[in-house]
Amino acid sequence: MTESRDESTAVAAPVATSAGVPKFRFVVVAVLWLTAIFLYFDRVNISMAAPHIMAELGLSGAKMGLILGMFSWGFIFGHVSGGIAADRLNIRRWSSALFFVWCIATAATGFCRTLFQFIAVRLVFGFCEGAVANPMNKLQNHWVLPSERGWVNGSLMFAAYTGLVVGMPLVAWLIDAYGWRTMFFISGAVSVIGVVVFWVVVYDYPKDHPWISARERVEIETALARDRVTYDSASGAQKRLPFREAAGVLLRNRIFWAICGACFFIQLIYVTNFSWLPGYLTLERGFSSIKSGNMLAIPYLAAAVGALSGGFISDRIGSRTGVIIAAALFTMPAIGGLLLLDDERAVIAMLCLILFFNSAAIGIFVVLLFDLFPPEIIGVALALALGLSGGLGGVAGPLAMGIAYDLTQSFSWGFILMAGGMVVSVALLSCVLPYERRIKREKRAAAASDRAR
Repeated sequence: MTESRDESTAVAAPVATSAGVPKFRFVVVAVLWLTAIFLYFDRVNISMAAPHIMAELGLSGAKMGLILGMFSWGFIFGHVSGGIAADRLNIRRWSSALFFVWCIATAATGFCRTLFQFIAVRLVFGFCEGAVANPMNKLQNHWVLPSERGWVNGSLMFAAYTGLVVGMPLVAWLIDAYGWRTMFFISGAVSVIGVVVFWVVVYDYPKDHPWISARERVEIETALARDRVTYDSASGAQKRLPFREAAGVLLRNRIFWAICGACFFIQLIYVTNFSWLPGYLTLERGFSSIKSGNMLAIPYLAAAVGALSGGFISDRIGSRTGVIIAAALFTMPAIGGLLLLDDERAVIAMLCLILFFNSAAIGIFVVLLFDLFPPEIIGVALALALGLSGGLGGVAGPLAMGIAYDLTQSFSWGFILMAGGMVVSVALLSCVLPYERRIKREKRAAAASDRAR
């Protein structure tokens, strides 16, 4: 996709929600929120177990960072596969199958006794979660009005973090009471509940669902048709593209490259925080496992509020990129405060700010891609930006943090690396901002033309 008018054209603006129309769509969205709770809970429970795994198996910080980073390697391949599948396969069947396999991988983590076993299980687990994440994002876009995208996606992130707020103290208690291995067995078993609910309630499109009203189905379909961006303004129609052609449309657009670069650095912070924060509080700040789990509930709650706030604000001001830039800028002084302050309450406050702004930024990337790129290639766009580029950031961050800890017995240099990444991401996003404004103007012009006819 180039930047010309012919290659990225919006055909109309979203319609307003009709008064009195049922809102069954939010039942489906609520199940996606439930799935996100399990997705995030199963993703980070190893972070709480990391100090115990290191102690029991004698692993260095670099080896533990390698294990934590393996999730992201699997997530990269899964995210790309899930993006391709989301454009071509039945999402309900694909996601349900992968969801069930990740439950098995979660439980299997409790059986691991060697570095190789951890690497293998975390790769499988990361692949499954990555392969589900992209289709979930596309499902969400199938079911909500364009004007609802920001706050609904923020609510998805809010649900995930809320699960962590409740779940992390529970994980700490399970580890303390029964050991880290049993914690993984229980986590995997409980997540199977989510698979069952997902299969029963979620369908690919409103037209497929037996429980939705005809009025609401028409409203959703009409709003999405009027908001769509097309890669081919001459035809104005949506059609399926081969992966190579879809990727080519995206990779010819330098703005898409800028988004990918920003995703790398912002997701580097995102994954590193979830991978190492329990270890950071335990190894550097001297917290016990129970205290770490309880205290981290506060920053995770801040992350939940940040995700919801970022989506809500981006809906209101109409600029996704502007909110991401502001969040990235505010993350840097929070990291500085974390490095300079010693008081426990001040440390938790700085972690709250870091997670608040970082989660606000990461959650909006999904909505930004939906706003700027055609639906027939959105799965590939998500795969390349969030899956490949963001996933590589998720690999690099935990490993770099682990190596920094081995070399200095401190996490400080790892956090400094994060702050540097924010500087680069702001520079890249400054190129995206005027492009987003142009697309918004084109949508408004097309809407006015449509009303005039």
